Amino acid sequence: MGKDPITNIITYIRNADINKKGMVQLPFTNITEKTVKILLREGFVENIIKHRENDKYFLVLTLRYRRNRKESHKSFLNLKRISTPGLRIYYNYQKISRIFTKS
Repeated sequence: MGKDPITNIITYIRNADINKKGMVQLPFTNITEKTVKILLREGFVENIIKHRENDKYFLVLTLRYRRNRKESHKSFLNLKRISTPGLRIYYNYQKISRIFTKS
């Protein structure tokens, strides 16, 4: 992973989404685990599994998709990092519109 782990997580998930993969394997760190738990709580991820392979830990994410009758695979993951380490953007959390409603 690079210097910005949150951007790396978003990139892993976005690339898996583009390639229509149902699962993503991320290297395990505390920041990764906490960020992914937020994505799980908000409904972007269906399941998280902590996996160990050759004394290295990984997080295996099951991505969530909408199913249509016409298309068997439709993505609704539109993740984008607004505030970056080089350019901090502060915004009132009450003015941010909801992007996903649980049904």
